[in-house]
Amino acid sequence: MQSDTFRRFGIFGGGLFFAITGMAAPFFTLYAAEMGASTLAIGFIVTSRALLPIIIAMPTGQLIDSVGSVKMLLIGSVLLLISLLNTVFATSVPMLAVSQLFMGACIIIMATALQVMVSTGNRETRNKAITTYSMWMSGGSMVGPLIGGLITYFFDHPADGYRFTFVVAAAATAVFMLLLVWLSRIYPHPVPAPGEIRSILSFRGVTASYRQGIDLTVHRPVQFGLVGTFVIMYIQALYSGFLPVYLDQFGYSAFHIAAILSWQGMAGMLSRFVIKALMRRFSLERILSAAGLLAAICVVLTPLAAPNAILTYLLMFTLGASAGVNLPVSMMIMVDAVGENQHGKLMGLRLLVNRFSQTISPALFGVLGSAVGLTAAFLAGGAVLVATMFGFSAYASHMVRASAANAASNPSQKDD
Repeated sequence: MQSDTFRRFGIFGGGLFFAITGMAAPFFTLYAAEMGASTLAIGFIVTSRALLPIIIAMPTGQLIDSVGSVKMLLIGSVLLLISLLNTVFATSVPMLAVSQLFMGACIIIMATALQVMVSTGNRETRNKAITTYSMWMSGGSMVGPLIGGLITYFFDHPADGYRFTFVVAAAATAVFMLLLVWLSRIYPHPVPAPGEIRSILSFRGVTASYRQGIDLTVHRPVQFGLVGTFVIMYIQALYSGFLPVYLDQFGYSAFHIAAILSWQGMAGMLSRFVIKALMRRFSLERILSAAGLLAAICVVLTPLAAPNAILTYLLMFTLGASAGVNLPVSMMIMVDAVGENQHGKLMGLRLLVNRFSQTISPALFGVLGSAVGLTAAFLAGGAVLVATMFGFSAYASHMVRASAANAASNPSQKDD
């Protein structure tokens, strides 16, 4: 069936897309540092990656519902190519900040479209596709930094290696665009109503899309999934922006840093094999809150582990596994709460919250790191996250008990 073909492409496309971004993202902060950017400047540059997505997240979801995932993937891949080429030819730190605006826009568009492609079908088909997509995504996140690290290894000057890594990522993006052009020929593109696109992109349409997205939060599972993914993405943004710079202070080479990040991606991929077993024993809410708490503890332990390579690998494996569980579980919790015709808006809302967390994280951490140093920033920031996740875990346990009590008192609703 064609729907199976499109789901498979969404899974494969997710792996390729995250391999491309994983190839470029870890070395961006190192490249910026080579160009003279301070810790504070790096924090605000990484923050700029999330600014535009906050504005376009909900209209993007509506556009996907109106014109289809493939057309939006094509638009996103063009923005990705522009971002990478701008990074290659950047001659100043402000130019790097501009490239991150394009990168942020492409990520929100492509990640939303890919997630919509794989979240179709009945619940069993959908959950299986979401889990497989998440595994491929983690696989891409594992392979990308490793390829980038191998490239930089062959250059005497680090900046030249980082720059050539961006060139290779741009070439891979061009290949991805060709695959999208092929898929576009057979994809059943929705036909928007006359004036629908203009209406979505108008000021009134944009504000309406955010109101409709906020309306989805009346569903408790949507609220729960958003809170859980917010914390994990906050931690992911923190590590993406500052872990390479922090490990560089301890004498880790670019290739070694890439290997550690790839190890994290592999942990995320392997974690998918235990999700079914976890789901048989625990509720999705408890799994999500436990993964967030474990990731928060990793932040506190980072300064203790960083001087020792073995402890760093162990820590990053734990963090990668926690994040790897979070993505599919949070998506499963949320998509069960709304109809398939609203999945575009739902994924737009989910990624809006993610980008908001990724805006706050590097900015706050950059300010904190420049004031007290990265070691103290990891300790203080991690302590706050652990306290937050303890509260979230308590809330999760309360809601699970409340749901069980409600189901017991209303047995007729079980078959609804």
